Order: sequence, then C-alpha cells, then structure tokens
Amino acid sequence: MNMLSGLCSAQKAPGTAIVLGLVVMIICLILYPGGWLIDASDPLDFEETIQAFTANDNLTHAVSFVVILCSLLISYGIFSFWRLQGPSGSLGHSMLRFGILVNLFHYGVYILTMGTRHLLVAVSQHAGSLADPSGAPDLMLVLHATSGGLYFAFITISSISGILVGIGLARRFSSLNLTAAACWVFGLAGVAGLINVVVGQQAEVDPEAFIMVSNIVLFVAAAALLFIGIGVIRGEKELIPEDD
Repeated sequence: MNMLSGLCSAQKAPGTAIVLGLVVMIICLILYPGGWLIDASDPLDFEETIQAFTANDNLTHAVSFVVILCSLLISYGIFSFWRLQGPSGSLGHSMLRFGILVNLFHYGVYILTMGTRHLLVAVSQHAGSLADPSGAPDLMLVLHATSGGLYFAFITISSISGILVGIGLARRFSSLNLTAAACWVFGLAGVAGLINVVVGQQAEVDPEAFIMVSNIVLFVAAAALLFIGIGVIRGEKELIPEDD
C-alpha cells in the first residue's frame, strides 16, 4: 500500500503515468485485431484488415478505448516536464516546451485514429440502421483510409515531438547516465522516424518497408520513453520540477 501511494505521489505520478500508459498500450497493440496475434492481416490489404476489425468487433472497441486512455496517461506524464526550470530563452528549454505542445497534438491525432476505428466497427455492427445499408462496406473503406491518413500524420508529428522532447531533456543532464542516454535515444528515434517519413512517401519506396521501419522506430522510442518514465519515478533531479 505504501509503495502504491508512493508511486502516485505528486513527484512520481507523472513517471508512473508514462510507464503504466506505455506498458498497457503495448499490450493492447499486441492484442489489436489484424496485428501480430489476432487475425494477423496485411496492413496494405484494407479489406482483410477491416475484416479483422469487424470479426473481433468487441475486442477492437475495447483495445481502442484503452489505447485512448493510455495516450492521455502518457500525455499527462510528458506534460509534467513543462514545469521544469531552465535558463530563460535557452535553446534546449525552448525546444522542450515546444516539444511538449507538439506531443499533446500528436497524441490528439492518434486518438482521432482510434476514433475512426471505433466508428468503422460501429458501422459494421449497425449497418442495418443506415439510410443505405448497402453502402456500409464503402463507408468502412473510407473510414479505414481516413484512419491510415491520420496514422501517417501521427508518425510525422510524433517524430518531431520526439526530437524536441528528447534533445530538450537530454541537454538538462551534465553527465551521460542511463536516463540521459534514453533521452538522446528518444530524440534520435524521432530523427529516424522523420527520415523514414520523408523517404517513405516517395513512389519508389516499398510501403511494407516504410511500415516495418515505422514499427521499429516506434518500439525504440517507446523503450526510451519507458526509461525516462522510470527516471522520473526514481526522482532524478533533471526530470523533477524544483517545487516538488
């Protein structure tokens, strides 16, 4: 009980939110229909992916809902860095604060992505209630394409956020320890993600390669952010506001 109350203290709560949000989100994404475990589908085959979503409609709703909650948890944790003190007008501090705002926006886009999947499944569940039930498959295809476009925007914005937040936090450390290294890795993952976006949108690039690299970059960024969250829980002074 004392351990739980400690993790939820004002100082450690942001770190707990980051770690808990990331762990639960990763579990949900592993269980996401059409993903790695349940009715695995080719992400470039829209009809097959939609079939995976709708065949597991209640699970798709559940994991999408939990992913939205996890996005808010992680955003709360990262937003706590806004209170960190820094030299007025310094580049690192300005990068960090702007990165925090960009982070809130990129999770907003990700929540919209989950929202379109909620609606896609709802259309499948209640197709008979539509004015034109025969148009349900086309509507679901449009919604899935929309979620794909939003996800591409999420990849782009999250890369920029990673660069700004990662470097902004890393510059606060005077020596290179594990948490400082995680901050640099978080920033470098953002650089890799942005390069992948720029290269991946070219017609000559295999879309499957873009998706694979995106997944690898997101995994590395998630691992780095996990260590940053643990650093907050451990009370590393570079990550804790002075008034806590």
